[in-house]
Amino acid sequence: MIKRVVLFLGILLTLNSCTKRECQFGGPYQFEISATLSPAKVTYQIDDTITVGSIFSDQVYELITNKTYPLINFKFYPTFDVNEISDSIIDKAALNNFEVIIDTIKYNLNEFIYSDGAVTYDGEYLYKNSEYSLEYKLIPKVAGFYSLFQHLLGAINEDYDFPEKCKNKEIQIRTILNNRADNNINLARNSPNELYNTWLFNDPEERFKHIGGYIFYVEE
Repeated sequence: MIKRVVLFLGILLTLNSCTKRECQFGGPYQFEISATLSPAKVTYQIDDTITVGSIFSDQVYELITNKTYPLINFKFYPTFDVNEISDSIIDKAALNNFEVIIDTIKYNLNEFIYSDGAVTYDGEYLYKNSEYSLEYKLIPKVAGFYSLFQHLLGAINEDYDFPEKCKNKEIQIRTILNNRADNNINLARNSPNELYNTWLFNDPEERFKHIGGYIFYVEE
């Protein structure tokens, strides 16, 4: 009887230690989703069309554990913004310099204006047939030097559950734009604003590449 109890406790301890080892990583989960900006250029002309789209399965790759997990009907909360960066003061309302085209019957993306005048579009991905999708088009109307970020609104808390999820771990989503291309990041050094010409390059992975960053010019 004693041997059986000891064996049972040993099995429980083994299972518990395995679970703990799998969950012993620092920080949140880091899921990666893909997006594409096309045509990918350094310079656009006024009235060109820039298309940003994202289509991916609900089986989503996670970097830290190097596994794919089902994120079923997950609320990603995508957002995009455009800044004019040719001056030392960033124009966060630069989306007003573009015509924004969204199929609002298909996609839930809405303009949001902050108290400081910054303009973004926030919303949700369309989830259908085990696939997420999103698309919008930008048509530049004013020449300038711009940055675009196609990303997600922060971390998701630990309340969302999926198979094998570790307890008390938050979820972060990285947007990988154009299959890890450089997306003209070095152009940011031409901005007189310190956030772009210096701060961004102190951690380009987190401050640009993982939040769908893209730098470009618009000419007449």
